[in-house]
Amino acid sequence: MKTPQLSVAKRSRKIASDLAQSDLFPTLSAPGVMDNPNARDLDIGPELLGALNTSLRAARDQGLSRDRVVDRANTTLPELPKLLTKRQLDCWTAASREFHELPARYLPALCWATGSDEPLRVLARALGYELVDARESAAKRLGEAHVQIASLRREVAALTKGLGT
Repeated sequence: MKTPQLSVAKRSRKIASDLAQSDLFPTLSAPGVMDNPNARDLDIGPELLGALNTSLRAARDQGLSRDRVVDRANTTLPELPKLLTKRQLDCWTAASREFHELPARYLPALCWATGSDEPLRVLARALGYELVDARESAAKRLGEAHVQIASLRREVAALTKGLGT
């Protein structure tokens, strides 16, 4: 009996797909940063500064000045004894200000005020995680529900066949 011969193009596509799949699974099973006893360099200063400045530029393009961003952020921080100032924001986002770093308690307010979650994404990626919004989470749950339905249908079909009905 002859075995069918794959064309060179089909064979190279099959090899490429096999290689792509073989690379995928070790990546999924590799331990994350949180599971590793020896963490890699987690200094995210430059990336965080870049994300903050990008968020502020995008807000400016939407018509929000830095003063307006500060005002918006202050509305979400009513319990702070001192209001956030534009001068503080300028110090935190200036590359020349080496020792003026943004306190973490202000980050959610600034993300909301600028309408960008990129600074939070920088934090999550440093630990090997990705942020997922409510829509993406709902889509994931919907997919899982469809998988469960398909599994139950197969089980019902097997039980029905086993009972001979």
